[in-house]
Amino acid sequence: MSATPNILAALIRFIAYAPFSVVPVLTWSVFMAVALSLYFYYKPMPLDYIFTPITIAFIMYYGYRRDGWAGAAGAALGVALIPVLNFEGMLADASMLFWQVVLYLLKALWQFMIAWATPIFVAGILAGLLPFVSIVFGMIAGLVVGFAISGVSMYISFVTSSVKRMIHRLTGRLPPGAQALTALPTAALVMALEVSFAMVILFFAIIFAVGFLIGSMLGTMIVQIKVAGDGAAFVIGLLFSKFWHNMQIEAFSPAAFMAVVLAYLANAGTPAMLMAVSTALLLTPRYGRVSYTWMAVALAAHAFLMMTGLI
Repeated sequence: MSATPNILAALIRFIAYAPFSVVPVLTWSVFMAVALSLYFYYKPMPLDYIFTPITIAFIMYYGYRRDGWAGAAGAALGVALIPVLNFEGMLADASMLFWQVVLYLLKALWQFMIAWATPIFVAGILAGLLPFVSIVFGMIAGLVVGFAISGVSMYISFVTSSVKRMIHRLTGRLPPGAQALTALPTAALVMALEVSFAMVILFFAIIFAVGFLIGSMLGTMIVQIKVAGDGAAFVIGLLFSKFWHNMQIEAFSPAAFMAVVLAYLANAGTPAMLMAVSTALLLTPRYGRVSYTWMAVALAAHAFLMMTGLI
């Protein structure tokens, strides 16, 4: 099926919920329904029984704080509507948007990646081939790769975090239900942008590292221990650049993704719990933009568990 009918269907589903998201009382029902939407797929686990009730109480408190007992009642109605409302289509739309943006961006950047792959590969070979300064070049190569990856990723993080701030400021003026609805595609879109560019950076880093290793192996015809020495120097260079520490990906956290998946496999907690908590954070002025990161992680973990047949 082509992308266009899917996007049109997604817009229709989104518009179907949109009118209710701006009605004063029902807007809190929509907000609560979005927060608990992943429970359409999951049964609560031990951590869910701890954090999800706290989250529900938190949302009801904010509903009361903004709109009095009508807001609290609207939020409570959202809990009651979870068995009735089917958010399967909405969640599928968010996942579809993520994968389509990733594929489109990688397709658009493919020519750029191919054009620069050969020069970077040759540069890696030359850096590993020179025998008399190979260890020094190895450390420099590690530093260059580490600084390049961390620097570019920090730039991408700056751009995406700025986008999230702007979007959050705009959606913060909307009724809570509309804010929660717009957060779903926003989280998927920003995550797709950052993951796509991170994959490009990783591609170039691997190309350079492979070239350096080949050059180092060719240099063993002159110095027998070049491979071990160059490899150690390269790793030290990466460590000095604080590669892993400086790779600040704001739209998606690989460590958090693994933690959510492992928590589910260990029968400790579900992605639905993270979805609920992250949606509730939209209501807080200080941590609102961070919620998009955690929503993206929850959606990604859910998509992974679905694709692998683990749920």
